[in-house]
Amino acid sequence: MKVTKLFDKLEKGIMVALSIMFAVMVAAIFLQVIMRYVFNDANAWSEELARYTFVWLTLLGSSVAVRKCTHMRVDYFINMMPKKLVTLLNIITNAALIVFFLVIIKYGFDLVVITFKQKSAGLGIPMAFPYLALPVGSILMLMFTIESYFAKDVNKVGEES
Repeated sequence: MKVTKLFDKLEKGIMVALSIMFAVMVAAIFLQVIMRYVFNDANAWSEELARYTFVWLTLLGSSVAVRKCTHMRVDYFINMMPKKLVTLLNIITNAALIVFFLVIIKYGFDLVVITFKQKSAGLGIPMAFPYLALPVGSILMLMFTIESYFAKDVNKVGEES
């Protein structure tokens, strides 16, 4: 499928971005620790950079987890249910996820617009950039949820590959 190949490339791009962000976050935290405990001089920007990078890591990483169906779930009761009921529950769950992601995308973009003129204290960047992680991550999770629904057998939706 063309969409699957496109999403494979998108996922690889996200993984590269996650790797870079993780390295930046670790470097920022390391710098913060050195500055605080060795030089007794803390800086605000490195702590802020680590925090905002962590937010982006979480939301982009969640989208990859949705695509790979590696997010946590308790399936004790699901495993005891008849297959038709599991299929129905998977359809309901995915429909609820789609609605949830659409709501988060809408209000996430509203938040980005509201905070575009507000500057962060340490980095001096518009607060819209950290908040942009919410709608971007939700869009990716929405796309990957829809892809998993159509790319797999309905009985397998939400199950580990």
